[in-house]
Amino acid sequence: MKKRAAVLFLAVALAVTLCPPALAALPYPFPDVAEDHWSYTYVLDLYKQGVLGGYPDGRFHPRDTVTWGQSFKLILGAINVELPEREPGQHWAYTYIEPAVENRLVYSFNEAYLDEAPTRLDVARMVARALDLTDISGESPYTDCDDGYVVELYEKSIMWGTAQPDGTRTFSPDEPIAREEMAAIIWRMMHTDVSEGMFRHSNYWLDALDTVPAISFSGEQFSKDEQGRVSYSGGYYAHGIDVSGHQKEIDWQAVAADGIDFAIIRAGNRLYGKDSSGAVCEDSWFDTYMQGAISAGLDVGAYFFSNAITVEEAIEEADLLISKLEPYREHVTYPVVCDWEFLGGAKSRAYGVDARIITQCIDAFCRRVAEAGYQPMFYFNDYCGYVKMDLSKLTQYPFWYAEYASTPHFRYDFQMWQYSSKGKVAGINTEVDMDLCFVPYGSGTQRPDTAPENPLEPEPTSYLPTEPMVP
Repeated sequence: MKKRAAVLFLAVALAVTLCPPALAALPYPFPDVAEDHWSYTYVLDLYKQGVLGGYPDGRFHPRDTVTWGQSFKLILGAINVELPEREPGQHWAYTYIEPAVENRLVYSFNEAYLDEAPTRLDVARMVARALDLTDISGESPYTDCDDGYVVELYEKSIMWGTAQPDGTRTFSPDEPIAREEMAAIIWRMMHTDVSEGMFRHSNYWLDALDTVPAISFSGEQFSKDEQGRVSYSGGYYAHGIDVSGHQKEIDWQAVAADGIDFAIIRAGNRLYGKDSSGAVCEDSWFDTYMQGAISAGLDVGAYFFSNAITVEEAIEEADLLISKLEPYREHVTYPVVCDWEFLGGAKSRAYGVDARIITQCIDAFCRRVAEAGYQPMFYFNDYCGYVKMDLSKLTQYPFWYAEYASTPHFRYDFQMWQYSSKGKVAGINTEVDMDLCFVPYGSGTQRPDTAPENPLEPEPTSYLPTEPMVP
């Protein structure tokens, strides 16, 4: 884990800066950043700590533009990343590219741009990622920028933008950033506890989403039998599986006889590798599975393995799924699911795609499903639910959460839980995903040992939002 530089300063400098250890003991030298200059306090403190220096002419040149190479060096230093030595013959900042990518400042970078100037938006995104923040945030205070990373930095008092005479605030996202502002940003990074009021997941600091209902389940409500199947004692639930063509031949009568109430069946997928075509593919077993499950009396739903990175791709996926479902419309009683997954790490075509875009894709997919007359739902694991999606923008749809455990540990509530990928079910020769559903979809099959004395009819809910999300 990266150490926070609030307690440890590094001797980092801009590309043109010479900053020997003895410099910190010298008098403050910059006549062009006097005491009445807005950035004086930041420049003075960083100069005394050996973090910033000036030009050979003895000035700081506060309005000079900062380059990509300089930004990499300063931001990496501010989060205490070990900075490599320069290799002979290389650009002075070349060795900062790899640590910049490793620390998610950027997701890729061409050295030809090291001397070019990043925009204020570029810098904001680098700073936010360096501090392990995501772009899942509140409403923007700016009239000219609605980027989640920028909003996070405003909320953390690291970048403020400019207050206008009419009371509004602007960020100027396309403008370059000057040395004076970069000094202020680096100082604030090193003196701000970004974790205050946040919780940690993996390598990220996250705000609690107050508008997303908290988990309503407790550990003692779940038990596991010798088969590895989980049961629930807190109310309604149904046992289910989700399958794809990987399962090959399935004896659906045997599945039904083994206590399975519903099946969610894959209709297709999108290729997710960065070097792949990103093509949409149909699951060749879909019709066979749907017909078999329906004949065996199971409730059925369907899902599409999504890797959409634009709203247009999400709609394409939803339309394919809807077309595949049409022959079975009267039998589809369980949700029709957007199964957006992030696989492949840096080799994924979705690598570097921000949570805001992924959230828009899921919303577009589910909206299309709802317009077609089906019950939409979306699927996620803890990483995607916390980091790659903004759940606060998707509460109009039921959640299907995946965590392979005896009890769920997610922070927020969900309506369906995939608790294993290694289930054993009669009639299926491979391991299979196991699910519990806590909503009486379809025939509402009820476990006899948990049936309430006076079950209430669930209130009808519309899952079609009144306004689409704006990309």
